[in-house]
Amino acid sequence: MQSNTEKTPRNNREIEPALTPASTLPPADPFSGRRVGRHMPTYSRPVKAAEIARQIGCNAMQIFAGNPTGWRPPADNLAASMAFATAARDLELDPVVIHAPYLINLASPDEFIWEKSIVLLSSMLQRGAQLGAKSVVFHTGSHRGTGVEAGLARIAEALTRILPETPPEVMVLLENDVGAGGSLGYSFEHLGTVLHLFPQYTTRLGICIDTAHLWGAGHDISSATSTLQVLQQCDDAFGLERLKVIHLNDTKMALGSHRDVHTRIGEGIIPEEGLCTLLRDPRLQHAAVLLETPIKTGAGDKEDWEHDAQQLQLAKKLMGL
Repeated sequence: MQSNTEKTPRNNREIEPALTPASTLPPADPFSGRRVGRHMPTYSRPVKAAEIARQIGCNAMQIFAGNPTGWRPPADNLAASMAFATAARDLELDPVVIHAPYLINLASPDEFIWEKSIVLLSSMLQRGAQLGAKSVVFHTGSHRGTGVEAGLARIAEALTRILPETPPEVMVLLENDVGAGGSLGYSFEHLGTVLHLFPQYTTRLGICIDTAHLWGAGHDISSATSTLQVLQQCDDAFGLERLKVIHLNDTKMALGSHRDVHTRIGEGIIPEEGLCTLLRDPRLQHAAVLLETPIKTGAGDKEDWEHDAQQLQLAKKLMGL
């Protein structure tokens, strides 16, 4: 996920959408059982963010549970967390997914960074349970020159400490990467290796696949044929049943560019045929589809939520809904 999807709170200003009040909304559209939503900025107003998500057509959502570019775990606020969990449940937003801070690097050879990463990811899982989240997505990180094998071993060692000490109801999802520098996760085998090391945690560990990251890493999802080949590679490496979340993003970067830049759906270069093939594959009907695309702004730098409602309709069209 690119870091400009949400900046740090802008003076904690309120989100002011010109949309239908939540109290007058009709029952949630089940979308034929599929779950689709987007990453929502909260600006310290998570309940309001949940209401807007529902208003623009989401039945799932993703948020940050703290500063996405900071090391400090969020301060405990059980009342606020419970209020959000209640709102999300009442608005039929399921699943709620937490995206972990970008600084986390469980593959790091630096002991200080590695230990801080363990503490921060553990705190995200604890907060996820309070917020009623089903999973926490994190980037697998970089081996910083020590090599793939060493990096994967560090991730496994960290998860050995994290999983027994965190809420069992919250899954940990490893996200694929574009493969820049020493980053891990661009290869499906990297992700599968980690999962296979923990056969006792099949309900705690899973995968999140980002379409822009697939493209950036050189996985060709331009046509039906090539996309089915990519999906087969995923199935062989870790099993498609372990893929729990799809980050649906377009990009203007070239195939195999190793650049992580997200673009709104239909404004990039990933062909519709490939996206439709991926999103409509019967083996992935269980996976939640979440947009992480830049939010269009209008007058006064306010979010154009009507435009995002259109983006969600386009996502549903790609999904065949």
